[in-house]
Amino acid sequence: MGNPAVLATFTMVLIGFVNRLLIFALLLVITFYLPRLLPGDPLEVMVASEYTRGLNAGEIQQLRIHMGFEGSWLDQLAAYGFGILHGDLGYSFRHAAPVADIIIQPLGWTLFLILLALPIFLITGVACGIEAGRQPHGGIDRFLTGAMTLLASLPPFVMAIGLLLVFAILLPILPASGAQPLFPAQGMVAHAIQILLHALLPALALAMHEIVRFFFVARSEAISLSTRPFLLNARARGIYGVRERVDYYGRNIFPAIASRLSDAFSGLISGALFVEIVFSYPGIGLVLYKAIGERDYIVIQSTVLLLSIFILSFNWIIDTLVLLHSRRG
Repeated sequence: MGNPAVLATFTMVLIGFVNRLLIFALLLVITFYLPRLLPGDPLEVMVASEYTRGLNAGEIQQLRIHMGFEGSWLDQLAAYGFGILHGDLGYSFRHAAPVADIIIQPLGWTLFLILLALPIFLITGVACGIEAGRQPHGGIDRFLTGAMTLLASLPPFVMAIGLLLVFAILLPILPASGAQPLFPAQGMVAHAIQILLHALLPALALAMHEIVRFFFVARSEAISLSTRPFLLNARARGIYGVRERVDYYGRNIFPAIASRLSDAFSGLISGALFVEIVFSYPGIGLVLYKAIGERDYIVIQSTVLLLSIFILSFNWIIDTLVLLHSRRG
């Protein structure tokens, strides 16, 4: 018979995986029905355009069948779910291309923004939280807590507009929009620098709200640690500076930070939808925004489901790592 602790851990990990599969199935149904509650459908939007205005009723009916809008919503859901199980995200008639080809490249740009924002908010938020929590209610703590409270009241799109106004218009030191210049540099290194500069403002706007979240988490943990005997003993032995902050605060705060990374990832995804629109950044948020306006059901469904897969998978991995860490003590 196996180790009971190992068996219990494996059971909890498996339950977490099954729960996320059930959530994904529920999201599949929700993302199918919600776009269809919008007024109009993709065919009506297409027929209203100049390109298809001359179609007669028979041609419109044939087009409706060809686009998969014939039959009940339940029949359409079954056909869509069958395609998902076979790895087929569908075909967008609006773009005349498979959905996978439409969303894969923008998804890469969005993930690049998130990866760039990740070290910004982790390092800044945790470092400021530790600094504030080391001496609670002191001058540094009052200043940082007040600044973070003010920052928390600003929605992501307001932060994005503010950064755009200051650093791209009033002080034009960074690009205002896009992911790369119209005429990219020829060298690989120069081109990579151009891409980084274009992503810097959107990534900073994306990180601002998460900085607040991790500041308050780190501050709360640091305040609790400041009264612990091992830390008081370290200070009595003259341990201060970087070593104190990293070895004594940082390592003990890490589990609390890691447990909130899954929530942060979902927040970054939702924040990217606003930030990419403000900066006209060609990520998945901009694709979703245009698809809603065009009533492109298949792109809306597949985009939301793909993002859900990333969020649920990341959430499950982080929860598993935190569980394993806690089991080790």
